[in-house]
Formats: sequence, C-alpha cells, structure tokens
Amino acid sequence: MTRPLVAALVLGSTITSFFGAGLALAGSPAAVLRPTLVLGTAEPIPNGVKVGPAGAEWALPGGARLTAERNAELRVITVPQQLALAGRHRVASYTVMLKSGIVHAHIPVNGSTAVVVSAPRKTSVLVAGGEASIVAGSQIAVANAEGTTSVSVNGSPFHAVEPGSVEVPGGPKRPLLPTPSLAGAPSVLLSYGKPAELDAFHWDAVAGARAYRLEIRDTASKRVVAHTETETPASPFGFAALEPGNYSVRVAAVDGVGIESAHALERPLCVVGVNLPPAAFVDTAGIVRFPPGVSIGFRHAERVEMSFGPAGTFTPAPPSLGLFRAQPFLVRLRAAGTDAARDLWLMPRTARAKVVFGSRAPHWPGKPLDIDVQVDEEGGGTEVAVQPAVSVGVEPVAVEFTRQGSRLHGVLAARAGKGPWVVRVEVKDGSGMTLGRDFIEVAGGPADQSGGGT
Repeated sequence: MTRPLVAALVLGSTITSFFGAGLALAGSPAAVLRPTLVLGTAEPIPNGVKVGPAGAEWALPGGARLTAERNAELRVITVPQQLALAGRHRVASYTVMLKSGIVHAHIPVNGSTAVVVSAPRKTSVLVAGGEASIVAGSQIAVANAEGTTSVSVNGSPFHAVEPGSVEVPGGPKRPLLPTPSLAGAPSVLLSYGKPAELDAFHWDAVAGARAYRLEIRDTASKRVVAHTETETPASPFGFAALEPGNYSVRVAAVDGVGIESAHALERPLCVVGVNLPPAAFVDTAGIVRFPPGVSIGFRHAERVEMSFGPAGTFTPAPPSLGLFRAQPFLVRLRAAGTDAARDLWLMPRTARAKVVFGSRAPHWPGKPLDIDVQVDEEGGGTEVAVQPAVSVGVEPVAVEFTRQGSRLHGVLAARAGKGPWVVRVEVKDGSGMTLGRDFIEVAGGPADQSGGGT
C-alpha cells in the first residue's frame, strides 16, 4: 500500500494511545482473531461506544492492546487493512475513530499489527510499534512513550513523534513528564477477616504535573479495583480497601492536557489474609496476641517474603506461625523483589481476670451473693470471651453472667442451710487458659465470715 493510501486510511480512522488511568495494560490473554473487549465496559452510542467509569481495554490480534480512559467516545473497526510499512512486510492495521477522550496503544515492536487513529480536526496517527497516547479534547495531543508513532494533520505527510515527547499538532513539542518515585509505597497489607485499608503514602512531586493518577489493579484478573486523581503527591485518605490477594500500585503524573508521564511506575502489593486461632486478637497497636500452643495462618502469601527480627534474612513466608517459647517476636513481611517491609509483632496473650464478691462479709446463703469478674487485656480494645465457673465446695453451681463493658456480673442464688461453705470462682478464656481465680469462705449465719484469694 502506498503512502498516500496510508494517509487516506488514517484520515478515516480514530485516535489510539497507551492507557494508564482507568486500566493498565497487562500480558496478552489467549490470542484473539479480531479486536475484543477484555476489560471494563463500553456502552453503545450512535456510531460507536462510550467507555464506562473503570475504562476499557481491547485485545487485538498479534498481541497488541488498545485501552481507553473513562468516558472516552470511540469506534473500533474490527476489519483490518494491510499496510506496507517501511522495512517490513504487510502489517494488519486496525482503525480507531476517536470522538473524544483519551486512548492508548501498546504495539509489539516489529510485530504483525499496527493501529491507525483518526482524531478530530483532521488529525491522523499511525502507531507502528511501542506505546503511544492520544488526547481528543479542547486540544489534540499525541504522545510517544517509546517506539514508532507518526502524525498527519489536514492530509499533510506523516512525520515522526519522537519517543519520550508530546506534540500538539500545529503547536509546541515538549518532553513527557518524568516518572514519579514510588519508594514509599507499601508492599504488604494485612487483612484480619475484613478488607485492608491501603496505607497512606507519598511520592516526589513532578514539575509541570497538573495531577497524579493512582490506581490499584488485581494481578490475576487485571481488573482495576480502585483509581483516583489527586492534585497533591499523596494517596487520599480511605482511597482503597482491599480483600486478600495480589495487586499492583500504579502512579503516573498527568500534564495539563491529560497525557501521563513517560512510564508510570508500578509496584506489587500483597494483601495477606491472617487467620486468627480461637482466643487470638489484634490489639490497638496492631500486635497479634494469641495463646501459646496455637498458630496463626496466612492466605495469599505465595509472593511474600518474611524475616525474623529487624536484621533477619528474607525467605519465602511460611503458611503459619506460632509463638516460640511463649516469647514475643518480630517478623517483617515484604512483597518479593521489593524493599518495603511491614513489621508484625506476635505476642502471647496477657489477659487477667479479677474476681470481686459483692461483700467480703456476705449474708449468703440466706441472701444472694453478687459476683463480678473484671477482665483486663494488655493492648486492650477487644472484649475477651471468658467462662467463669462457680462452685460451692466441690459442687459446680450454674451462675448466669451478663457482660457490662469489660466486667461480667453474676448472682449466686440464696440457698437453705448454715454451712460452712467455700465459694470458688475460676475464670478461663475460650482456649481453656486460666485467667484468674478467687474464693470466699462462708462459715454460716448472716455476717460471720472471712475470706481471701489468689
């Protein structure tokens, strides 16, 4: 096909570019025979589609990718045209007609596929290989992150857009924004039965950036689970809550027309599910406290490394951990291949229960005897499930206790007889560990008693 014919085809096409905000590009799925929507949504409109709020991505034959940001309006032509590109055999070219928004193309270099984009204002773009982005809004802008991209305006000969640059047809050329640093991004989050909140983190500001795009993508499905734009170089509070699994964090600087930085930097993020055994809990400082002899389990930790102590060597994380000699110890967790580690302290439980009788000179058995159990847990903030057991002498007696905050209250019913008796109360947690005990001696009569306990 001759160059004038290429120009004519491009003029009847749309705009294409490498997508970064709503959906990030992923490895090729199973080979496709025609452009196929593989991620996101695109609702039909006259002569095309409008992309949904999470963006959209099309897989093209030959391993190429076309992605579009949210609210973009475009049409993807499914029938290719054969182009004779310089130094190559005929290449299947897929045409995109862009009405508005931002689209991106990722084309294998020297592959068997190209993308032709027709944008408003008689702008045509040919992406023969690499990564390119095109914006159709108040301005038309074409960015070439890497590879071979050329542009034509009003039927003029195509000219190359230099890699690492942005061109506004008929206007200035400038370099792409530099890539933000993600040195402070977390690599491991811990989930204790509910979604884990993403830690706040910062990155270095990029000169010339209007905003920053931040997204979280599920590694397995390639689906974007959270995305936002922020004018400051920091993740917004409450930006994402993530179920256990493997994700990637992506940040890109965005210029005044919506073009991203040259290469958005991605970091892995592993959300590890922590299975707590009975009687274990996480205290207000984030310390996991559990009884000796049991273990905590980890889910989705296949890509996580762990070290013991602040200077330990990182090795693959085990599926479970228990206390060693009932002593506190520190483990550090990080996503494999990163240096951002998260500290996790494991400690034995230190719950204590204090038994308080309503009177040290009770009128029991002629009158009911109040029994209170005060439960205190180091690191508190959680209610400890306890089981007070009451006995009179060696005879177990059923007493119903009701919780009032951290205190349990029960009443030993009055009974006939003069005694003497010993009323004992022993308090255990759900795992059977004794947290405290006490007793009171009742010699008989209304008020002739003495008591003591441990």
